[in-house]
Amino acid sequence: MRFLVAGLTFTASLLGFLSYGHLYRQGAASLSELPELAPISPKELKSRLGQGGIALDVRYGVDFATAHVPGSIHIALSGQFATWAGTVLGLASHPILIADTPEQMAEAQIRLARVGIESLEGYLSGGVAGWKQAGLPAAQLPQMTVQELDERAQKQQLQILDVRREPEWQAGHISGALLWPLDKFKTSLPGLKKDQAVAVHCKSGYRSMIACSLLQRAGFENVVNVSGGFDAWQQEKLPSVTESAVEVK
Repeated sequence: MRFLVAGLTFTASLLGFLSYGHLYRQGAASLSELPELAPISPKELKSRLGQGGIALDVRYGVDFATAHVPGSIHIALSGQFATWAGTVLGLASHPILIADTPEQMAEAQIRLARVGIESLEGYLSGGVAGWKQAGLPAAQLPQMTVQELDERAQKQQLQILDVRREPEWQAGHISGALLWPLDKFKTSLPGLKKDQAVAVHCKSGYRSMIACSLLQRAGFENVVNVSGGFDAWQQEKLPSVTESAVEVK
C-alpha cells in the first residue's frame, strides 16, 4: 500500500513504528486519514516564529547542532520522540515540521498523531537547506566532551545543567550541577544566568539536545550540549556525587 504526504509517496513499511510507546492513543487516525502537510516557505516560517509559532526539527542531533532554524525546537526521531513531543510541546500544539526527507516527515506525522498532535501547520519547504538558500541565517549548537566539561568546571567557567529525572540525579551527578528535569521545561525554565555559558547534559545526550534547543529559543545565546551525557562522564571515571536533588529556583 502507498500513501501521499506532502506530495511525496512512501510505502506502508514506514508504519512499523505504530506500536511505539504507551502514550499512543487507541483508535488514532491512520496515516492515510491524516491531512496532507502544506509546504511553508522559509520567509513564512520566519514570520510565524516571530509570532510565537512552533517549528519542530526532527532530524538527527548532529544535523541540528551543525545548522538549524533559529528558535526551532529539536526532538529527534531517533529517541522517545512522541513522548517528549507531547510533554514539551503539549497536545494542543500545531508545530511546523523541519525534516531532511519525506520519510522523516511521514514518520513524525504519524507518531505525533498517535499521541494526539494531529493538526500540524505544515512543513518547511526545502528543509534547512532551503532556509539557507533563502538567505536566512542558521543557528548552531556547540558540543563539548565530558573531558572538556570537567576542565572548565574546575575553573568555574560555566553553569552545568542536568536535565535528567530526580532518581537519576540521586544515583549520581556532577558536583556543582543544577537539576531541572526536562519535563519541567513546559511550565518554566531554570533560573540560569543568560550572560554565562551553560553546559547541558542528560544520561546520553538525547534529552539534553531538546533542552538546549528550548534554552536557545528562550534567548540563551551561550548554550553547549555535552556529548554522551552522564554515561560518558562515568565511562571516563570522572568524579560524581550522590545526594538529594537541589533544583534551580
